[in-house]
Amino acid sequence: MPDRPKTLIMHHRSGIGDLVWHIPYFRAIGASSRNGKASLMARPSARAADLLAAEDWLEQIIEFDRRPRRQERRSGRHDGLWAQLGFAADLRRLHFDRVFIFSGRVRYAWLAALAGIPRRSGFGFSPLQRLWLNQPPYIAPHSGPGNWVYPEASAFAIAHGLVQAPLLPRMQVLTTALAETGKRLAPLPRPLVAFAIGASEAAKNWGGTRFGELADHLTASGCGIVLLGGPAEQALAEQIRSGVAASCQDGVLPMAQPSLQSSAAVLRLSDCCVGNDTGVLNMAAACGCHAVGLFGATPKLNHDPLIDGIEGQGMDRISVAMVERRVLDLLGKR
Repeated sequence: MPDRPKTLIMHHRSGIGDLVWHIPYFRAIGASSRNGKASLMARPSARAADLLAAEDWLEQIIEFDRRPRRQERRSGRHDGLWAQLGFAADLRRLHFDRVFIFSGRVRYAWLAALAGIPRRSGFGFSPLQRLWLNQPPYIAPHSGPGNWVYPEASAFAIAHGLVQAPLLPRMQVLTTALAETGKRLAPLPRPLVAFAIGASEAAKNWGGTRFGELADHLTASGCGIVLLGGPAEQALAEQIRSGVAASCQDGVLPMAQPSLQSSAAVLRLSDCCVGNDTGVLNMAAACGCHAVGLFGATPKLNHDPLIDGIEGQGMDRISVAMVERRVLDLLGKR
């Protein structure tokens, strides 16, 4: 495919779940690009290199490190005008033929123009962003209910002929991760339920006490439990496991580790996932795992039939009994 364009994709959202929602559209862009691959510009917090390690459309990750999340407590490498001008100069040296900007923000179109990328497509929400773009059509901001990120990405991909209709987010998992994880999960009882216990903010966290009570009930009914989170959730995972009857604790496996591919492998091999509104919950559906999402602080997600949301006015309004019933319904064990 030597005559196809060398392509850059700019993704500006900071979350893992946000990146998951875009995978099918990035895959379509890669298929129409040189050598069937595209490069991706992403924020460090999206963990793109790990999340997308099994995707064959990905040529390289280019990190744009501006305004890290508040909880990271650091300054970004590309904060400030001079750092961004330097970033644009680095992009210029890569000689991209076109860019797809999955954002309505002016900054990314400006960076692409400074980088000398000849064909620049973006959402085009404002006249100022369109000043730096030159490849319409443009789309309108999402005005319906619920989260706007996935609908806008879908509308943009459809408008540019990349896909014919919205695609469900689905991700690839490394075969090595599946093999290694399968060995770790083999001793656990079945069916296997993964708990997505992490949260980007306290208001989204159902809490160790409730997760522990749910784990206790599910293990008593014969289920195995895997507790998924990052290193920051290690203490929470141990708290949850301690809430399970001593005779059933061997059926609970804490996996608070940094590898997203290992977590994806767990989800691919699990029968169900239950958890906070977090990246892992979105990964579950993208790995083909039915997920019960707990939405006490945000509207429930409705873009994927594999995510079964439970809403409450605050996480403390979502009872253990409600979640247990929903999980057992999915498992066919109620």
